[in-house]
This record gives sequence, structure tokens and C-alpha cells, in this order.
Amino acid sequence: MPRHRTLVEIERRIMKRFEELDLDVEEEFIIFVVHLLVRDLRRGLHKSDLDKQNACAIIRFVDDIVDSYVSRVDCTMANMKMSWVMKKGRGIDLQYVKEKYEEKFFDELKLLIDDILQYPESCSKAQLDQLFAKMQVFIVACYNLGCPKNHVLLKLTAQALNSVIGRSDLQNYVLKKKYHRLEYLQRLAATVAGIVIYNNDGPDGDRENVRFVVGDLEMAQKNTSSAFQLSLDEAAKMQSLCQTAIGSLIRLDPKDTTMTYRVPLEHLQRLNQFTLTYAMLQRCLGALHRSYERTVYLIEVERNRYDCVVAKINDTLAMRTAIDSELIFPHFVYISQVWSNLNNFLNHVVELNKLREQLELLVGPQIKELAEATIAELQALDKRIKETQKTNFLDRMAVMTDFHTDGNFCSLAEADIKDFCALTMTITNGLLLPAKVTRQLCMNVNITFGLRDHMYARFTELFFEQFIPAFRKVIFNSANLALLFKLDEALISQELQDLTEEPPKRRDFAGQTEMVVTNDLSAPNWINVTWNAWDYHRETIHMAEIRKRQTHDTQTKISYGQRHAQNQTYNTRQHK
Repeated sequence: MPRHRTLVEIERRIMKRFEELDLDVEEEFIIFVVHLLVRDLRRGLHKSDLDKQNACAIIRFVDDIVDSYVSRVDCTMANMKMSWVMKKGRGIDLQYVKEKYEEKFFDELKLLIDDILQYPESCSKAQLDQLFAKMQVFIVACYNLGCPKNHVLLKLTAQALNSVIGRSDLQNYVLKKKYHRLEYLQRLAATVAGIVIYNNDGPDGDRENVRFVVGDLEMAQKNTSSAFQLSLDEAAKMQSLCQTAIGSLIRLDPKDTTMTYRVPLEHLQRLNQFTLTYAMLQRCLGALHRSYERTVYLIEVERNRYDCVVAKINDTLAMRTAIDSELIFPHFVYISQVWSNLNNFLNHVVELNKLREQLELLVGPQIKELAEATIAELQALDKRIKETQKTNFLDRMAVMTDFHTDGNFCSLAEADIKDFCALTMTITNGLLLPAKVTRQLCMNVNITFGLRDHMYARFTELFFEQFIPAFRKVIFNSANLALLFKLDEALISQELQDLTEEPPKRRDFAGQTEMVVTNDLSAPNWINVTWNAWDYHRETIHMAEIRKRQTHDTQTKISYGQRHAQNQTYNTRQHK
């Protein structure tokens, strides 16, 4: 396919340019950018350019992508980078973060575990002392109790370990099989860690040497909540500022079905880029914040479990001098499990903060300053221009009829488009203004459209046939809108699939006579089956006759006239 070959060539040129600039760029991201940006009406390439391989247009397209990637104020590239962070940011998934950190700790502790399991059955006193010290380090590191080099923490761990296992029990541990030793070591570590955690619980605990994950979580929640709220408020403020400026520069009258403006719409598109970027930032931060709130709920549940088990241990130990280990040790193991869960939640909060910081860096203060400068520039331009432009709604919709898109309209059902006025987007070719009412205009497709007021909704219902195709083309021919509404994968999924091979132009066929069986008992031919014995008898004779006429000679290409077809001559029929 010429289109696919051209896109592959463009990707190769862009990666070569990045190598010359000594930039480490993910090739998969560049493929995503090329396939999405090539469809954009303003910055992309039309299919004619791809099929004809217009060299100048392709060079401009490549230069535009390279320059926008390096630039810190290019809104379209910032949107693509934010979308890519959310696609590849597996840190949003709590289960992935848990598995990732557990795998990391296992790799780091593998050498220590192997060292503990390698002691022989006949251990000397010095070797047992070494084994005892290594067990302390393993317990501290396995349950994140603090720094394994802290001698005070190791002393507290040694006291807890002594209360569980003595010298004779340690010798018995060495005599176990290795797979039994590993299982026993894990149970022992959970019990001892629970004792250390319980002994340092409460305000009188040793906070300088023993880590208190509950306090760390409280501080992390406080800082994370304030950081998310600050970022969301700033993004919403800038989005509202840009939308208010656009709303003051154009006037739409749904009664007269006309749009009036002084500043050209292409200038307004410059300001609309910032609206899209801050809306995109707000939606990405919102997704992270929702994941954070789910984790906060799980933290609260785990905190209640922690308080319950501590209270249970306090009740068990109250006014007793001797307690059976089988009665109290399971509670310490449970404390260790709760402690591990709280550590996993803390790691998830850390990963969410990392993703939040990546998004904030992509929309830095340079974009904010440029947005404010663009607003001031367009407002001054609006005052200078005296002549007013006026156009009809239907004329603006008709402009989109010449454009083509591969986007499927039904995929809009999965997009959240109700926050912005769909009619304004269609008429202005992508300008975002807030919606106040919602309508389901399609009876057979569950799509909720947002509109500015009931008059807009009335016009949309009356001119539904003109509105729907124009709205579809506006959405799918804009890379920014496709990213904002998460339609990018649905738009480019066809092109990213493996190409199907074209069928051959010539096919060889066999000269063998087919055996047509009328009474075939297979499922496709069940309708032809008969239970009449005479029909079977006639069918048997018929098959025998076909078999008797069956040929076995092979038709070669020479006899068929294919190999030397260029040398063949055909006599024309002579008419008398």
C-alpha cells in the first residue's frame, strides 16, 4: 500500500533526525504521533499527498513533528505526550505497582536468601551467629522496618527474634530441608516483624529508628491531596480563561442561525489550542486523582484493620503472665500483612505523584504565559478590526463535506463529549465552549451530546442530517480533539494492524473433474440428504459413472499455453 509505505518512510526520517540531534525518543511514540497527526486538517497530510508522495509536503510534515517535539510551547505535542504518559503509565494500576515493587525487593533479597539457605547441617557457633545476624537484616529489609544498617533497629529486631527462636531452635532450623527452611524463614520473618511493629506502636514508639508507615501515609496523603487540588484548580482556571475569551470574540445566534465575529477563526484556533491543552491536562489529572481516591479508601480500611488487631493483642496480653505462642503469634503475622499492604498503598501514592509531576512538566509555565499573551493579542485585534463577518450555520457545516475521515461514528458512544457544545464545535471547526444542557439525539446509538442551551438543542434536532456528518468530520480530522475524547486508538487501530496480502492477479486451476456428491452427510449439505434406499442406489451408480470418467493426465503450463503466451498467435475468424 502506498499510504502505508509513505508513513513508514516518514517515521524512518523522523527517527534519523532525532539521532542526529542526539535525542533518545521512543519509536513507538513516533509511530503513534505520525499516524494520528497525518489526519489533522491543519498540520497533517491529505491522502493525495501520501499516495503521490509529494516530497515537499512530506519534508514539511517531518520538520513540523521534529520542531514540535523539541518545543516546550507546542500544545498539540504536549497533548500527545500527556496521552502517551497515561497510556504507558502502568503506575495507575495498584496491582501492577504491588507486583513491580515485590519483584524488585525479591531480586534485591535473593542473594541474602540464598546466603541464609546455604548453611550446612553441621554449623559451628560462629556460623549460627552469622545466620542469626543475617536473619535480622532479612526481616528488616523484607518488611521495610527501616534502614538495615541501623544498629538500634537491628538490636530491637534481635530482641524480638530471640523471643521467638532460641539457639536450639536455630540449630533445628538448619537441619530442615531447604524448601522447608524457606517457608519457615518467611513465617518467622512475619512473626518477628509483627512483634517489632507492635512494640513501637503508639506515640511512645521509637520513631527515629523504626519506620512508622502510618505516619508516612498521613503525610503523603496530605501533600498529595493538596498537590492534586492545586493542579486541578490551575488547569480549570486557565481553561475557563481561554473559553471566556473565545466566547467574547464570537457570537452565535441559534434563532437567526448565524455566527458573527471580527477576529478571523484561524486566529481563534490559536487560542483554542490552549483550551484543548488545559482540558486534556484536567482530564488526565482527574483520572490520576480518581485512582488516588480509591487508594485512600483502601488505606482507611487497612488502617481500621491495623487498629483492630493492635487492640486485640492488647486485650490478649492484658493481665497475663504466660500466653501460648499459638494464640498470640497469628496476630503478629496479621500485623505484618497489614503493614505490607500499607507499604504497597504508599508505593502507589508515590507512583501517582510521579505521573502527576510528568504531566505538570509537559504543561509548564511557558504555555501559561503564551496563553495569556495570546488572549491579550486577540482582544486588542478585536478592537482594531471594525468590519464584522457574518455567516450561516448551514454554510459552515457544508464546508466539511469536502473532507474525508476513517473514524467510526459509533465510537463516539465511548467518548465523553457532553462537557462541550457540539454545535459550536461543528460550526467553528473545533472551538471548545462549555455546555449547559445535554441531549441524546441518536435513538439507536447511546451518545450524549452537550449543547449551550435549549435553542442550540432545537436547531440540532431540526438539522440533524447536516449536523451529524459535519460533527463527525470535525472530531476525527483534529488530532487534538481525538486525543481529548480518547478516540485516537479507535481512529488509527486499522492502520496499525498487520497489512493483509493482496490476492494474486492470476490463479492456477486444476483440470480435474469435480466429484459432486448429492447425498453428502456433512452439515452444509444436510438439506440434500434423503432416506430413500432407491435414491442411495441411484447415487451410487452416478458416482461410479463419474469415477469411470475420471482422468489422470496432467495439464502442463506449456500445453496450456501460459509459459510462452507472448509467442502465441491467434488466427482471426474469416467471415465469408
